[in-house]
Amino acid sequence: MDLPAYAKINLCLKIIGKRTDGFHDIETAVQTVSLHDTLSLEARSEGITLEVDDPAIPEGPGNLAWRAAAALPLPRSSPRGVHIRIRKMIPAGAGLGGGSSDAAATLVGLRRMWRLDLSDRDLEAVAATIGADVPFFLCGGTALLTGTGTVVEPLEDLGGYEILLVVPGVPLSTREVYAAASASLTPALKISKMANFKPTLKGNLVEEVETWVRAGNDLEPYARSLCPPIGAIKDRLVAAGAAAAAMTGSGSAVFGVFRTPAAIERAHAEARANGFRAMRCVPLRREEYRRRVG
Repeated sequence: MDLPAYAKINLCLKIIGKRTDGFHDIETAVQTVSLHDTLSLEARSEGITLEVDDPAIPEGPGNLAWRAAAALPLPRSSPRGVHIRIRKMIPAGAGLGGGSSDAAATLVGLRRMWRLDLSDRDLEAVAATIGADVPFFLCGGTALLTGTGTVVEPLEDLGGYEILLVVPGVPLSTREVYAAASASLTPALKISKMANFKPTLKGNLVEEVETWVRAGNDLEPYARSLCPPIGAIKDRLVAAGAAAAAMTGSGSAVFGVFRTPAAIERAHAEARANGFRAMRCVPLRREEYRRRVG
């Protein structure tokens, strides 16, 4: 069984504050995009094995897809196994959610392959135990994530634009970026920083996307201290014609939102000429996402 596992971008990300458990409350608008890994699931009588075509990515319990397979409840009388093969296209350490998306695709695929009697709500509960972004990848489309990122509120799908992803080549650890940010954070105030943006989700969808992106990513200054090219890439995307640009997640990837093919082609060529990995993609609406992933 082959399944796509799609990337996401954070259109904007706001840190509400630190939690007493050491995690952070956030509010972030996210969007699935067409860039994807491919998972192949092969049924086995028992056990979980995993292989990845990127040697930098773990193949055991350190991999979220492995953990997803292990987290699914199975009848004791009917053990089942799987061999998971992942062909990576989503860069690791880039803030694009590749590991979380692989995990969500594993949950969806194994529910079908193992014929598990699990509802969507059951699967969401399992997903929340694996990683903060995993529940979102069971939904797809445009959504608002709150809490630690596990509370998913689907929004009206936003589209009508193209995206250029540019990866500096310096993977960033989410833990390290949040650690850099923590020194200036206070305990969570539980005040929504994005309340002024949600009511604008109507009318010109491209303008709505640009509004979200210009709201900014609170993690960007801290990620830039660990990966200085982030700032220059963002500036160059805007100079090349992006309507708006921002870092996604905890970095290090930067994306630009483009309205015209000529502008994105120009920016794509420039990024590659400067030695960066650059990928064109489009937003993936929820209905299409669910159809492709299952």
